[in-house]
Amino acid sequence: MNLAELKTGHSAKILKVGGEGALRQHFLDMGVIPGAELKLEKLAPMGDPMELRIHGYELTLRLDDAKLIDIEEIEEKEPDTSAFAEEKEGKKKKERRIIIAHPGLGEGGKYHVKADEDPLPDGTKLTFALAGNQNSGKTTLFNQLTGSNQHVGNFPGVTVDRKSGVIKNNPNTEITDLPGIYSMSPYTAEEIVSRQFILDEKPKGIINIVDATNIERNLYLTMQLMELNVPMVIALNMMD
Repeated sequence: MNLAELKTGHSAKILKVGGEGALRQHFLDMGVIPGAELKLEKLAPMGDPMELRIHGYELTLRLDDAKLIDIEEIEEKEPDTSAFAEEKEGKKKKERRIIIAHPGLGEGGKYHVKADEDPLPDGTKLTFALAGNQNSGKTTLFNQLTGSNQHVGNFPGVTVDRKSGVIKNNPNTEITDLPGIYSMSPYTAEEIVSRQFILDEKPKGIINIVDATNIERNLYLTMQLMELNVPMVIALNMMD
């Protein structure tokens, strides 16, 4: 059975991912991997494409592409509505509200020794790339950082919007809001311009927005950004 045969509202487990080259890699980058479970939420009015829920986010896929993915239909698990389950969930929520200091394991943090570092020369413009998945809250953070100090244009050679601006009260800075992407693989126009910006423009730092409600999916991009060896900070969003 392939994914295109799945009925609306039904769930399935991915057995095999077909296709080849960039298309297959794009499937994998989006979390369409063997063993992952998904649910067909709905079809477009004309029946194509289909909207799936996988790894906690919505993914739109063409039927022709869905035919390349082998699945096994699974039964939905009935939610546990017992008093014990409600009490257990209540305890979990209470535990999540406990605020603790950052442990700083494996990093110097505020205790780092500046003498051992390679600081930037005085007067160097600090440039930042704001990267993250779609709908992770990048633009909200960008607007808070820049206020009305924004410049809107296009990335060179493409129609993908480019927004950059100066961080408030920090005139010698520039932050660029990159398009929402799921990976650094050069498949879509958005992925290509984001990848080229980081590799060619060489920002001094990366701010990676991570959606806490879908952290497993978001960390795929985080791992790829870490491999670029550019100083990076993770901004964990939607923790509440």
